[in-house]
Order: sequence, then structure tokens, then C-alpha cells
Amino acid sequence: MKITLIGSNGLLSDSIGKYCNTCNIKLTVWGLYKPLNHKFTTFKQVDLFANQYDYSSIISSDIIIYAVGAGIQSNLNENADLIYKLNIFTPVHLCNELEKAGFKGTFITFGSYFEIGENTENIEFDEVSLSNSMRNIPNDYCVSKRMLTRFLNSKQHKFKYIHAILPTIYGESESNHRLIPYTVKALKKGEELMFTSGNQVRQYLYINDVPLILFELVNRNLSGIYNMPGNETFTVKQLVKTIFEFYNKSFSDDIFGSVQRADQGMVNLQMCGQKLHSVIPEFRYSNFTENLKKYDLCL
Repeated sequence: MKITLIGSNGLLSDSIGKYCNTCNIKLTVWGLYKPLNHKFTTFKQVDLFANQYDYSSIISSDIIIYAVGAGIQSNLNENADLIYKLNIFTPVHLCNELEKAGFKGTFITFGSYFEIGENTENIEFDEVSLSNSMRNIPNDYCVSKRMLTRFLNSKQHKFKYIHAILPTIYGESESNHRLIPYTVKALKKGEELMFTSGNQVRQYLYINDVPLILFELVNRNLSGIYNMPGNETFTVKQLVKTIFEFYNKSFSDDIFGSVQRADQGMVNLQMCGQKLHSVIPEFRYSNFTENLKKYDLCL
């Protein structure tokens, strides 16, 4: 099997790359920099923002995975041109080029449940309702992801594709400013913690579960848009409390309410995973508390 991974050093890219290494899969990587945390057979340095590329060398791949993303980490303050170019215009161009070249493999891209937009109802959005959502969204990242999902959902493709709508993905190698490592690090060092109201409802999926699910879908010769909600849903407050309990620390509501975020209107984000469950009902997700042990070793 030949796989091309576009995107080299993000949380998602690393997880996919390591999975390919474990399975001894021939891996071609395109990215700004060589992968630091996984091995590869071939590397091509590319700047997808500045240039367009000839994709003929990867047409023979069995799977092409577009794992590039911009605007994911709000603290980086990436400009709108970069966000739209990498999140929508480049994957659309690549999709069209693959079609013209007669690509016979599977093209994999990623969406986000932030495409749902502002919501306070305790409901789960299936693939159709998520793709058609007209609810307000707070930033260019969410807009660009919504645009890509609608393009893929609307176009009649001549090759197989999997567009995975991800919830909040987490893993022990994620950036230290994110919720889980931020909380773990502060508790271990006795530092002060500050959070939003903590009432936001979110779904959590361990990063190393993602490639397992993707390759199950590919192996079953499937195509389409799939929500990947995981099986664990918490309010931010519940998640933080779980981390406090893991470290046997005294928990107080006083640490919530002092921070404001752009996604405050997205009170409740939940996807329905019935479509995915119907095709791989036997899949068993990682457990959040067990995965906390990995953070403990890394931070």
C-alpha cells in the first residue's frame, strides 16, 4: 500500500504517520518541514500557501490524506488568506486535479464539529444537519471548514473519499496551551488555573483512534462524510474535574468564569455517530482517564 500524507508535523499528521510506521506502510510526506516524530519513505518540501504544485507524482497512491490546517490554534493569529487557502482552496484544487488525472484511490480530508455553529440545544447533529447548518460561526477557521464540507458533500466524485468530521481531538503530544495539558501542567506545578464558565459541552476523541477508524473505513471500501464523535462527552467543567480527581486534588468552581473565548456562543457541540457505528460497530474507543496517564509521563 502506498500512502501520501500532506502535512508533516501537526498532531493529526504525527498520529497518522506513526500508524503507518507501525503497519510498515510506504509513506510519502509533503510539508513545510520534514516530520520530526515519525518516519517516511519520501519527503517533498512544499509551501502550499505560496505555490500550486503538480500532483502527478502522487496519483498512483492508494490513499492521499490532506492533513494540513490553518486557524486551528487561535493563539497563532493566522491571517484569513492563509486560512482559506490551506483549508478550502488547496484541497478543492487537489480534488479537481485528482479527478482529471483519473485517481483510483481514496482521498481523505477533515472537517470540524465547530461547523455546527452557535447552539445551546442538547441535540446531536448527524452528517446532513451538520453539513447544512446555517448557525452563526465566530471565525474564518469555522467558515473555511464549513465551505470544504459543503463542497465535498455537493460534488459528484469519480473516486472514493472520506471526509472525517472531528470533535475535540486530544493527545499527550498536543500543544501545552490546550485545555488538558494546561490543566495537567498547572496541577503538577501548583500553578494558578483560570477557565471560562466551564458549561460548554464538547465531545472528545483520542488522536490515535483517528487513523484506526480511517483505515477501517478504507479497508471496507467506503466513501462519504462521516462524523467521528468518539464516545466521551463532557462539559469543560466535568473534564477539568476529572483531571483534578486523577491527581487527587481538591476541586472548586471558583476557577471558572474568569476567561472569555470566541466560541462562547457554541455552548453545546455534539455530533451523532450512528452512521460510523453502523459500519464499524465493533470499534472500541480509548478511555480518557487511561489516556491521562500518558500526559502525566510527558509533562
